[in-house]
Amino acid sequence: MTKARDLANGGFGLVLIKPSSVVNGTDNGKGTVSFSAASSVSLNDVFSSTYKNYKILLDHSASTALNTTIRLRVSNSDNTTANYARQYLVAIGAAVSGGLSTAQTSWALNAPVNNRASAECTLFNPFDSIQTSMQVINQSDYTGSTIIVADGYAFQATTSFTGFSIIASTGTITGSVSVYGYNK
Repeated sequence: MTKARDLANGGFGLVLIKPSSVVNGTDNGKGTVSFSAASSVSLNDVFSSTYKNYKILLDHSASTALNTTIRLRVSNSDNTTANYARQYLVAIGAAVSGGLSTAQTSWALNAPVNNRASAECTLFNPFDSIQTSMQVINQSDYTGSTIIVADGYAFQATTSFTGFSIIASTGTITGSVSVYGYNK
């Protein structure tokens, strides 16, 4: 299916995707979703056979120091199975550390510890019935030092997903999220 906006840019590059529905947020009519004082925000039907890979841009603040996570969705429902895995590197000032977590029910995304964080996520094959993977570079401020985290994620099952949720571990989040499809 070719969309008018695909033709406008010659069918190349990234295309902003408008979700079919949003839970706890508001679509600006073009696809950028804003949310305010929400414990979670969900975007439905942003992944399809039209695109294979996606870019998610998230910028948000928090009501308190918290962690945010991401869960993949299908049929307007979060997948909470223990199939989420994450390998990560964290840099705070000159200190660098890393870790691995498997058999999780979501992917740890970032921690807006001083109330602000952003993430650039590249998601591979979410709609295909093969393993979905994601790479994320995110940043937040921690007592005057910038935290940079590089993550590699895998959903260790073969599920076709159509959307995702951003979830606050405690408190609420306010910000915006956009999803772009990479033209094939």
